[in-house]
Amino acid sequence: MSQETQAVDVLVIGTGASGMATAVTAAAQGLQVLVVDKQPQFGGTTARSGGWLWIPGTHLAKEQGIEEPPGAAKAYLKHEATTHYDERRVDAFLENGPKAIEFFTSQTPLRFDLPPVFPDYHAEAPGGLPGGRSMVTRPYDGRELGPRIKLLAPPLPELTVFGMMLGSGPEIRHFMRVFKSPTSFWYVTKRLTRHFFDVLIHGRGMTLTNGNALAGRLAKAAMDRDIPVWLSSPVKQLLVEGGAVTGALVEREGRPVRVVARRGVVLAAGGFPYDVERRQQLFPHAPTGREHFSPSPSTNTGDGLRLAEAVGGRVDGTIPHAAAWVPASVTTRPDGSAGVMPHFIDRAKPGVIAVNPEGRRFTNEGNSYHDFVQAMVKTCEGRPEVFAWLLCDHKALRSYGLGCVAPAPLPIGRHLRNGYLKSGASLAELATQLGIAPATLEQTVAEFNRHAAK
Repeated sequence: MSQETQAVDVLVIGTGASGMATAVTAAAQGLQVLVVDKQPQFGGTTARSGGWLWIPGTHLAKEQGIEEPPGAAKAYLKHEATTHYDERRVDAFLENGPKAIEFFTSQTPLRFDLPPVFPDYHAEAPGGLPGGRSMVTRPYDGRELGPRIKLLAPPLPELTVFGMMLGSGPEIRHFMRVFKSPTSFWYVTKRLTRHFFDVLIHGRGMTLTNGNALAGRLAKAAMDRDIPVWLSSPVKQLLVEGGAVTGALVEREGRPVRVVARRGVVLAAGGFPYDVERRQQLFPHAPTGREHFSPSPSTNTGDGLRLAEAVGGRVDGTIPHAAAWVPASVTTRPDGSAGVMPHFIDRAKPGVIAVNPEGRRFTNEGNSYHDFVQAMVKTCEGRPEVFAWLLCDHKALRSYGLGCVAPAPLPIGRHLRNGYLKSGASLAELATQLGIAPATLEQTVAEFNRHAAK
C-alpha cells in the first residue's frame, strides 16, 4: 500500500497532562500540532490521578499572601534529589513553572485551587514549607467537552463512590459526615442525585474532579485550538534523518502514516508500570519484575522509553526509586475482574495501624505514600514478599472505611466473603488469621495505644 505522509510542526505522543499541556503550549505559539495516542481514550494516567501539581512561587500563592523565602524551593529540591540533583533542570522548572500556571489559568480553561495549608511531603526538610506549593485541579463540567466526553478515560473505579468521582478536601469531609451533619447529608443527597441523573442521561458522571478534571480541562484547551488528536494510533518507530529525529511512523486505522515533524517530536507516552522487564532491571527489591501492582492503565508498557532507546536515548538506571510508590491492595470487583486500590489517605485515619508480616509497626502511617513503601520494602528485606497489613477496629472501619471498604452505611459483607477484608473477634484471633504471633500483635497494639492515650 502507498504510505500516507502528513507534515506538522510538532508531534506529541501521549494524551496525559504532559502531552496535552505541550500541545496546547505549542499551538499557542502558532505551531501546527498533532497529538497521537495508542489508547482509544485520551487522558492516560492523568485521568486516574489526583490531579495535583507541585509548583513553587505561583501567582495563586502570592494572591493568598504566601511568599517563597528566597532560595527555599531550590534548597528543598536539592535535598530531595540528593545525588541526582540537576541544577539546570531545577532552575528551568522554578523559573518556568509559575509562568506555565499563569499561562494556563489565563489562556485556557484550566483552573486550580491552592489550599493554604497543604505541606510539602518533607516539610521539615531544608526549604520545605507547610503550604503554598501544592494545587489541585478545580472540578469541571464534562458537558463542556460535548460528544468527546465519551472519549475521556474514566477514573479508577476503586476511587469512586457508585462510579462518582469525589473532589479533595471539603467534599470528602461531607461524605464522611453524611449521617452526622444535616448540612453534609443535604450536600451528599444533592451530589448523588445529580450523579445518577448524569449516568442515566449521559452514561457517566459529568462532574469531573481531580485528575479526570485535569485531563478534561486540557482536552477542552486543545479543542479550543483545533488541535487534532488521533486515538488508537500507536507509534511504531521514530524517524531519523541526519542524526536528528524528524518524525514518526504512526499506525492509524490499520494504515501506516509517515508523520514529519518540522520542529520536533515530544515523547509523553507514560511510564513503565506494566513493563515487567524494565521493572526487573530498575527495582532491586522485585527480582522477577512481577512483584508490583499498579493502579495506572495496563497499556503503560514503557513504549516511550523503548522508542527513545531505539534512536540513541538512554534510561538512567541509577535512580534509586524510579517510581511513584504507593501501597496498594488488590480487590475483586463486582464483575469478577481484579482492581488495584491505592492507599493514599486511609493509612493516616485515626485508629489505623500498619504492621509488617511479623506484626510489628514499622513506620508512621501518615507519611507520604512514597516514604511508606520505602519503609515497607526495608522492613521486609530478606522476605519472599514485600507487604504489610493495615489494621483498625470496627468503629474506625465504619467511620472512615479502609481501602475498598467504604464507611457506614455501605455494607462490608462482600469484602469479608472474598477475603479482601479479614476480621477477628480479638487481636489474637485476627493475628492467627494473618499468620502473626498473637503476642507480638497484642504488644504492638498496646504500645500504639499507650502513646495514643498521651
